[in-house]
Amino acid sequence: MAKTSNPPRFDPASYSKITLNDLVVYSIYYLHKQRSEIAAEDVISACFVLFPKRFALRKYPQWPDSGIVSRRWGDCKSKGYLRGNAVKGFALTARGSKRAEKVEKALGKPLKPIRVRKPTASLKGKAERPVVPAVEAVHPELKAHAKKYVRSMEMSDAYKNYKKRKPLNEFDFRSLLLCTMETPPETLTRNLEQFKEYASLLARDDMLKFLAFCADTFAHMLSKPSEPAKKKRRVKKGK
Repeated sequence: MAKTSNPPRFDPASYSKITLNDLVVYSIYYLHKQRSEIAAEDVISACFVLFPKRFALRKYPQWPDSGIVSRRWGDCKSKGYLRGNAVKGFALTARGSKRAEKVEKALGKPLKPIRVRKPTASLKGKAERPVVPAVEAVHPELKAHAKKYVRSMEMSDAYKNYKKRKPLNEFDFRSLLLCTMETPPETLTRNLEQFKEYASLLARDDMLKFLAFCADTFAHMLSKPSEPAKKKRRVKKGK
């Protein structure tokens, strides 16, 4: 998905009135603004994260319906909004960008995000627990969205094996994060951080411990934080 860990949340009442084609165009527009990859799986993920009520499987609403998205990007290409394909990735045309800007206005202002404060050092030198908002205080749409993802984690093979204290494999870990075996480390890391936020919103300490375990186990598959550039030291020439 996008590089930001806090994608906007739109009111379902607003985006339910907008056509699926336009929502796909906006999702690609959003990915472009975030300077994220726009491969097929990124578009599917963005559509589901931004507009879960329109792009979820009916029987399993915690999972995205990739079939709907793939059919819609075909329509968008025929209308001249997109270029590219599922293998090489997509890009908006000038006409598509103008269309996305109109969709953005129609969506209105996003719902206010709930921010979770990071741990701070206490007077005793110990790290305080992060302040998690009360579940009742979370916006109903945000709460419902978080519940879907937490439920998908509970149903995953990775979590079931974790509860049984069985070893986790790479496929289980990637499936947990709704990723494939080809998904790059940056996307895995973004999805993992997003899942942590969902667990925090619902005050699910058990899920946070599980995700922390996954992060440690598969640290070699995740992207490392960029280090600040080191200043070059001047070497003094001998006299």
